[in-house]
Amino acid sequence: MKEKPVVLKIENIKKRYKIKVIKKKPENKIDSAKLALKSFLNPNSNKEDFWALSGVNFNVEQGEKIGIIGKNGAGKSTLLKIISRITEPTDGRIEMLGKISSMLEVGTGFNSELTGRENVYLNGAILGMTKAEIDAKFDEILEFSEVGKFIDTPVKRYSSGMFVRLAFAVASHLEPDILLVDEVLAVGDTRFQKKCIDKMLEIAASGKTILFVSHQMNTIRQLCDRVIVLSKGKVIFDGDVEEGIKIYNSDIYTEKKLHYEYKNLHRSQAKELDKAEVLSLDILNTDTCVYKVNESIDFNIKVNIKIHDLGDISLRAFFWQNDDSPVSVCFSKPFANINTPGEYNFNVKITDHHLNPGVYKATLNLLGGSSRVNENNLDYISPAFVFEVVNEDGTATLWARDWGRCNFKNLEINPI
Repeated sequence: MKEKPVVLKIENIKKRYKIKVIKKKPENKIDSAKLALKSFLNPNSNKEDFWALSGVNFNVEQGEKIGIIGKNGAGKSTLLKIISRITEPTDGRIEMLGKISSMLEVGTGFNSELTGRENVYLNGAILGMTKAEIDAKFDEILEFSEVGKFIDTPVKRYSSGMFVRLAFAVASHLEPDILLVDEVLAVGDTRFQKKCIDKMLEIAASGKTILFVSHQMNTIRQLCDRVIVLSKGKVIFDGDVEEGIKIYNSDIYTEKKLHYEYKNLHRSQAKELDKAEVLSLDILNTDTCVYKVNESIDFNIKVNIKIHDLGDISLRAFFWQNDDSPVSVCFSKPFANINTPGEYNFNVKITDHHLNPGVYKATLNLLGGSSRVNENNLDYISPAFVFEVVNEDGTATLWARDWGRCNFKNLEINPI
């Protein structure tokens, strides 16, 4: 088989930033003045080096669809900005073959004072296209963007969705050899996201190349045939999509455990901890926190009730994907009516959950009275626990159907 040409060669790319660091906060006005004087006399005295990228190397062949993933701060966006020549690297070199079109963030390459039409021609000219070439593509761009009659309106008056639609339409229709996309599709609606993915697949099928940064692992699965995982500015994996996603998941999620004790760091939305709180959680009937599809998820929770006559309590459980997007929520009916302070234990069983194979984290919300009234929030634990769902044969291949759905019938809670 004939080898495809290398269209992008990344060699030892490094990027250093100077960041401001104050190691000790001034305790009084005199110390504050001394610090200000020191900074004035030596501007770099309170700065230190931060390496956003620390020697990144990889090659990209023509027609490859590569997902670049990693947690926030891993260096993904910095890398794409260097490849698109928006930012200069501190060290290293890049060789590329062909035109690069980038969609790195809403507004990149657009002049907000110009109309949509003017920005189409401006971006085309930047890519090296002639007016005649842009004219030939203009109607396709306008139709794809769905901007319609607003094409001659200054883009500063566009909604974020209109802005993204036009920007993506321009980036994808002006015949780039390499298309760079950085998480911008999250702004559009679901229908337009699918439309963009179909367009990127069409671009790749024509022999063009795509580098795609995203936290949406389902989109990575749909689009990419190779994954690069970045961590702290370095490539820690380059290869199979599912293997890369597993590494990403293990990096994003806390270790799957059988026992959790909740401290303040687990709580971000608790409103009435003076009335009740969840103290701990114990996973039951598994040593691995890995469940086959529709195998029940069982755990015990210990609740501390702090007041008399609290009344009915209920539970709400949220399930989240590795990109922190919500997958399912299930509500319980009120499962106890408590009139006396003290510690109480409850067994929770989540059955028939319809969750697809993948890694999830769960959030627990303890409520008083109606489970759907926000002012009755008692405790909110995030994350409460981490678990994985696999197919019946133990594999983690996604099913070709919608993500999970739950309702109150699936959440059984009993006092112990």
